[in-house]
Amino acid sequence: MKLPIISTLSIVAATATTLASFASPAAAITLGVDVIDNSPFMKGIGPMPIPHATGTFEGNGKTYEFSVVVPTGLGSRGATYSNFGFMSGEVFTSLFTENLGPYNPGSGNDNDWLGTCGISIGEECTVKYTFEEGVTYQLGLLDRGFGGGASNFSGFGVAQKDSYTFNTATDQSYPNPLTPEYVANNPDKFLTVAEEGAYFLGMEDGMFKKDSTNYYYDYQDWVVKVTHASVPEPGTVGALLGVSALGIISRRRKAVK
Repeated sequence: MKLPIISTLSIVAATATTLASFASPAAAITLGVDVIDNSPFMKGIGPMPIPHATGTFEGNGKTYEFSVVVPTGLGSRGATYSNFGFMSGEVFTSLFTENLGPYNPGSGNDNDWLGTCGISIGEECTVKYTFEEGVTYQLGLLDRGFGGGASNFSGFGVAQKDSYTFNTATDQSYPNPLTPEYVANNPDKFLTVAEEGAYFLGMEDGMFKKDSTNYYYDYQDWVVKVTHASVPEPGTVGALLGVSALGIISRRRKAVK
């Protein structure tokens, strides 16, 4: 299914959705993404559906700030063009777009075809977006293929508060499963992004096949920082991005990073 693309990179206060209030610190807020605390050990190999499908969520007028600028390490990975954003009403809206190239010049398997702001990711790299009350959304990626003309939506991702650790090289460079000993002995093969009170989204395209049955997944095809734009005090985001059980994605593409 070809999905229309709507660029929203210049939107500062559009409209979006989520589900609870910041009135109480215990109030849970969801963007349909599983919150984890064990990065980088969510990485693995398996058949579809891979773990951590994103679910749908309803907006309630809250505004979020999404960024691929600070800390260093945010951005995209993979050899194909892709966008980060959300699906709503069968239309994909892009928050960040690889419109200058599918990856930075000089990238390759050693940095998993890294793309960063101003080099492969163009236009605005920090976006405030308000999810409209009563509208349904689903976070995900739009993989546009090696030439940039494809339109394949994939919804898989995790979120972790305060910090997020992930592999920096391409998937097949790592053992499966990862062990604490391997991570400790190979610090050059992993990167941690950190900011107190922020949440980090690790998005996965679910399209890199190991064999006829199994897919690699490492949740770093886009790594995006999320904060609540309306609340400046650190730590008040609460349980941002809680678990949703909806939304196994059937639209996927066979691709090689």
